[in-house]
Amino acid sequence: MSDYDEQKVPLLNSKGEKQLENDPAFKGVKEHGRKFNNVIFGIAFWLVFAGFIAVSVVGFRQGNPSVLVPSSEYVVPVANKAEYWFQDSVAQLKNDRFVLLGAVGIALVLATLWITLIKYFTKIFIYLTVIAGIFAVLAVAVYVLALGIKQGNNNYRITSYVLFGLGALLLIIVFFFRSRINLTAALFKETCRGVQFNPAIFLVAAITLVFFVAFTAYWVTQFVYLYSIPENTSVQLDPRLPVKFNQPIRNLMYFQVFAYFWTTSLISAVFQFSVAGAIATWYFSRDVNGFSGNVGSPAIRSFGRALTKSFGSLALGALILAIVQFVNFLVRQSKKYADRNRVTKCLLGCVVCILGCIERIVKFVDRFTYIHMAMHGEGFLTSAKNVFELISRNMFSLVVVDFLGDFVLFVGKLLGTAATTFCTVAILHGTGQTLSPVTLSVVAVGSFVIFHLISHVIGVGVDTVFVCYMEDLERNKEGGLYIDPEVHQLLQSRIKQAKPIVN
Repeated sequence: MSDYDEQKVPLLNSKGEKQLENDPAFKGVKEHGRKFNNVIFGIAFWLVFAGFIAVSVVGFRQGNPSVLVPSSEYVVPVANKAEYWFQDSVAQLKNDRFVLLGAVGIALVLATLWITLIKYFTKIFIYLTVIAGIFAVLAVAVYVLALGIKQGNNNYRITSYVLFGLGALLLIIVFFFRSRINLTAALFKETCRGVQFNPAIFLVAAITLVFFVAFTAYWVTQFVYLYSIPENTSVQLDPRLPVKFNQPIRNLMYFQVFAYFWTTSLISAVFQFSVAGAIATWYFSRDVNGFSGNVGSPAIRSFGRALTKSFGSLALGALILAIVQFVNFLVRQSKKYADRNRVTKCLLGCVVCILGCIERIVKFVDRFTYIHMAMHGEGFLTSAKNVFELISRNMFSLVVVDFLGDFVLFVGKLLGTAATTFCTVAILHGTGQTLSPVTLSVVAVGSFVIFHLISHVIGVGVDTVFVCYMEDLERNKEGGLYIDPEVHQLLQSRIKQAKPIVN
């Protein structure tokens, strides 16, 4: 008799709906018999990527980044201030390129340390992260209030009061949602067990991160070259006069932006798919006392499937997200030219807000669809349908949108970003160097992206444990579950709390 039979914890699945049947051969991931799905979208991606490379080659051949010098060397027309600000920024980034590389190294070291702390000190680290987030909010509130009092600025004072209110709200959340913190800690701990037996996950994460950083660096470089193509490449430029640039070529940069959204979304999809496959294999290859399966390297095998048979499906999911992001980008660009028309600006602001909500929904759908794809090898649309039917059958709709886990990871990313930026500034200050505001902003954004990608190891792992647990409930409720008993009880308690709301 298993631990679960002894505990007599009731299973709260819905009645009267078709559920998954017990299959002793099922080990979390379909290893054999997979088909190539959504191939047309994989082909479409490579065609777009080839177009992206072709356009970038034009930029490298005809561009002249040396003309993008600080505008102080030119007499800048008032109408072109925004354009020359961009050129100033490019010059500053060029001067600080080694600083940026050093900041990337610092971010990688701190992100690795962060994941290690979560792995070995799960519950304590979650509480410390939440508390640190609260203190950070209160510290900013105190600073803004002091600034408002010093300058006599009511806007700063109002902002500080809002931040104090937010800090108080977070304190209330920590006090009244202690059970959810315990659930989040248990899920993080369960996920870390899966990561512990899949060390190749970090190899996949490193490969993915290298691809992301390399592609982003290449994209930024070719973007600068495209931006710097003169209107007439056959004429010798006069360094004393402002340069006129090729506007038709610059319009191709919109295509490059779309290619960037699709490629980075696909890189993220491959990573999520790989982690999900590794965690799912571990989940169903153990007994209730621990890991017992001889499964080799599930992360590497899942990574290989992501780049082959499931590549088209991942490309489809990434394409949907990229389209939403690109439309949002175009609307934001249009909003910049509507400053004089308040009605148009307001309408565009509403559209941006709506598109932001749609983007979050698409990311949510993609997230769970990729997990189901990694487990069963089905196409994107079929996986999306099946996984959300599974969630609905098991009354987990309110659990999967629980914000606490995302909040903990988000606070960790913010703290990691702040720590990376602080270390970079401290090192430069100690060596007598200065850092431009533009470079500092890029350091902050770049470090946040690195922490965001690394945190996916935990975030995707927790989501995968959710999906595996729901399949576990339907397949093995009569013969003993794979899930840790503590996690099982906490999840069932959460469902009991949510059930009256659903009813």
